[in-house]
Amino acid sequence: MESGVTDRLWDKDVQEFISACRQEKLSDIALGHSLGVNGRALLTVSATYRSRKGRIVPVGFRWADSRSGLTAEVYAGKAKAPARVGLDGLFRLALRAGLWAERRHVAFALLAVTDVQSKADGVRARLQLEYLKALGGNESESTALLVRGPYDSAGDPERKALIEQAGELTMQTLNDLAYLYGARSGLDTP
Repeated sequence: MESGVTDRLWDKDVQEFISACRQEKLSDIALGHSLGVNGRALLTVSATYRSRKGRIVPVGFRWADSRSGLTAEVYAGKAKAPARVGLDGLFRLALRAGLWAERRHVAFALLAVTDVQSKADGVRARLQLEYLKALGGNESESTALLVRGPYDSAGDPERKALIEQAGELTMQTLNDLAYLYGARSGLDTP
């Protein structure tokens, strides 16, 4: 199982995810998920930004409830904004977070967080399929598991357990890659 999945590290999408994690303004990148509509897992990203004065500010990408359903948002500290705002909106978000002098750096850190989320979301489905193939042993059955989805009412417990295990392995792999190729800790840098 390990060799088939580690061969994936050389795929273009995985390399793009790794390069997105190599942002000098971000450290402690962690990926997670929140449940969305129909039980679908939506990818979230949290990281820390270290200001020039040494202040540690949490930044990230998450999903929040709104009147129209779930919407993507970015945050810096307690300030938040929709993820689709432009660079000017990210500058205003940095101002609301109290980082006036570093608004440009914070804005680019928020763009980097959005990029990490986007690249990880692109890799996640393919990596989960690889894990399903490795765990299930039968390629056609593994593909059928994903097509039906993990929350079918007619699904059996074995199928759900296999999908959950593949999902956990996928998230662990993504977090391991983010840890290995991203900055390890904002507290370690002077």
